[in-house]
Amino acid sequence: RDTSEANHFIKNLINKLNLKKNNKILDVACGKGRHSIFLNSLGFEVTGIDLSSESINFCKKFQNDSLSFHKFDMRNCFKEDHFNLCLNLFTSIGYFDDEKDNFKVIKSMTDSVKKNCHIVIDFFNVQNVIKNLVSSEKKQIDDVIFFITRYVEDNKIIKQVRIIDNDLEYSYYEKVNLLELNYFKNVFQKLGIELVSLFGNYNFDDYQKNSERLILFGKKL
Repeated sequence: RDTSEANHFIKNLINKLNLKKNNKILDVACGKGRHSIFLNSLGFEVTGIDLSSESINFCKKFQNDSLSFHKFDMRNCFKEDHFNLCLNLFTSIGYFDDEKDNFKVIKSMTDSVKKNCHIVIDFFNVQNVIKNLVSSEKKQIDDVIFFITRYVEDNKIIKQVRIIDNDLEYSYYEKVNLLELNYFKNVFQKLGIELVSLFGNYNFDDYQKNSERLILFGKKL
């Protein structure tokens, strides 16, 4: 995924939500900050949080009076009733072993925004991912070889990546819960969030069962 796609998505998001300049935005699990930095360049006051020290240290190079980054656990509320919008983008939820932790993330997002303001969750569409799951593949970039294996187990998609770089070999696992639309609807209902819009891709076309993404706009009541 590239920066142009991220910027295209953000512009569409701003138009859909009719955001105003100087609105306060919280980017939850901001990674290396591409969404936060672009939002800030458009005139918004942005705070990015992530648990990765490496990512936050990278992001801090871009800080200014209206853009800040913090190492923080997204299961906790960063600042209560403070933001006009809270974002969790590009499948940045669902990595916990305990389902209760996924609930805590959405609750912390809800607690962070003001009344009648929005949270946005961008997750992969489970049906589409399972249908198009590539069980194994090999990629080579320069002299580095990647062996990637994917499978479904215990309602999770598990990805194993084995990396061979000359005489060195590394491997890691990534596990993501298969959170479907009904899961998010139930959580929203429990937290007093109105599901106001549902989209299936970064062009904001209507969500369908075979859509690439599951993008939810929720309003805090």
